[in-house]
Amino acid sequence: MEIPTIRIFERTLPTLRNLIAFEQCFSDTNNEVTFFADLMDALIDTPKDIKVLQDAGILKIGLSNPKEVTQLFNRLCRHVYYDNSDSYLRESYNSVNCYCDSRWHRYRAVLARDYFRDPWAIISLGGAFILLILTFLQTFYSMFGYYNPRT
Repeated sequence: MEIPTIRIFERTLPTLRNLIAFEQCFSDTNNEVTFFADLMDALIDTPKDIKVLQDAGILKIGLSNPKEVTQLFNRLCRHVYYDNSDSYLRESYNSVNCYCDSRWHRYRAVLARDYFRDPWAIISLGGAFILLILTFLQTFYSMFGYYNPRT
């Protein structure tokens, strides 16, 4: 998914609100700004999300507080009604939802979020896995030597 870069300054909220209001008032317009604002609202919930989008080069922020940007996007599409069946982002939404609804991807995300936050957790899991394999090998060779003596 490619998202264009947006610069956030003090005048961004009124500008985006005016563009959304313009799209809402005239039926001849396509709702591209509204769809983009809705997408950003779906992506941004916490200041950590702002940091991720900044690192990806999607957001360039001229405000001092990332919490302000979070509130800006969470309030932007409030009380805006539109039909997203003709959205240019509909296929992207559907593919992201299918990806997120997959059990494998959900389990992998939970595993990464809860158990692999730092490198020591990964190292300890690797060590535990190696010990488990060595234990199975020791058990196998002990049983193999017992049932097949060389004498």
